[in-house]
Amino acid sequence: MQAPLRRFSLFLALAAALLTFIALPTFPAQAAEVLLSQGKPATSSSTEGPFSARSAVDGDLGTRWSSAFADPQWIQIDLGASAGISRVVLNWEAAHGTAFRIEVSSDAERWTVVHQTTAGTGGTQNLAVSGNGRYVRMYGTQRATAYGYSLWEFQVYGTGGDPIQAPPLPSDPANPPRLVWSDEFDGAAGGKPGSAKWRADPGTGPNNELENYTDHRNAALDGAGHLVMEARKEVTAGSSCPRDPLSGSTTCQYTSARMNTGATFQFTYGRVEARIKVPKGNGLWPAFWMMGGDFLTGRPWPYNGEIDIMEILGKDVKTAYSTVHAPAYNGGGGIGAPYTLPGNEDFSDDFHTWVADWNSKGITYSLDGRTVLTLDKEQVEQTRGPWIFDHPHYLILNLAVGGDWPGPTDANTPFPARMLVDHVRVYQ
Repeated sequence: MQAPLRRFSLFLALAAALLTFIALPTFPAQAAEVLLSQGKPATSSSTEGPFSARSAVDGDLGTRWSSAFADPQWIQIDLGASAGISRVVLNWEAAHGTAFRIEVSSDAERWTVVHQTTAGTGGTQNLAVSGNGRYVRMYGTQRATAYGYSLWEFQVYGTGGDPIQAPPLPSDPANPPRLVWSDEFDGAAGGKPGSAKWRADPGTGPNNELENYTDHRNAALDGAGHLVMEARKEVTAGSSCPRDPLSGSTTCQYTSARMNTGATFQFTYGRVEARIKVPKGNGLWPAFWMMGGDFLTGRPWPYNGEIDIMEILGKDVKTAYSTVHAPAYNGGGGIGAPYTLPGNEDFSDDFHTWVADWNSKGITYSLDGRTVLTLDKEQVEQTRGPWIFDHPHYLILNLAVGGDWPGPTDANTPFPARMLVDHVRVYQ
């Protein structure tokens, strides 16, 4: 039995040696899916108003495509080259499709269905699909509302194609963040806010407000490290002021202060902080907030995005508000919350520190170190609509008088009324 065993052992050794010289086959790693549709040509069966098909592939969640108010309707994207399509994301406006198909084609004539439903939910629909082609379209056959089909974004993911790389988001603030901009309002009494940081924003306010904002005449340092923004009862003329029904003249009954950093400092993401003491009185409306920088280049509100860090109504100085406004949620439908001080204290009795920690995942608001509101970007997009705040914003301080929300002044409203700002800081 020894000889056969030796021969078998020799055979095993030779087999092992042979395997070391045989190259085992290797397989390429599966390519990761990428966004294929951004910036690509898009066409549609119809367009309602200025909301063209290209607005659904521009990567801008503040713009949208809308169709005529009829069925069926479609929107299609030319990916530029054949692609393997693995996922389609439909970010619907309120006017969404309940019955629709996702189709692919190599020639924009013969279409293959890769997804279909008669129970579309609207909102953001993330659809796993499998297909190949150069063209992708959403073909809607039943609308959820009397309006047309409307998409903030129509995104196609997969491999191949001819993708245009989307610009990366800015970096989130470091932990701990570093101070990048501040104003401590140090200086002699009567001095004006520094023009290298703040610019006056004269004119009348929106929302049927009663004040006329002056060119820094109502804002000055107090010599004790504070900025004083003062609302006064004084008549001034202005083209946007209310018209007197008797004389026909346009006059404002109050003056006040509003200023911003739009021309001097804009930023994306950061820890934004201000320490403020607010005034009390019916009709007063102090605020610390941010506006999307593209508002200054002609993009209308609310498509630019607004982040309100602090608003208080002088008629209820025990409640403060933090809110965001976007195309899908704005005005009275903005996303935010009211909150109070411990023990239901009065905000006008002392200074308080408001903070907005803003990054690529959302915004966390805090008051005197206590979290009062958290807005999660992903949750907002799933439940309310697109998050449009991932771009430069600028700072605004103002003290409004009257308007739709705070209501009118009365005989007990104190004038001059003063909003005091101890500091404003931005960390990144």
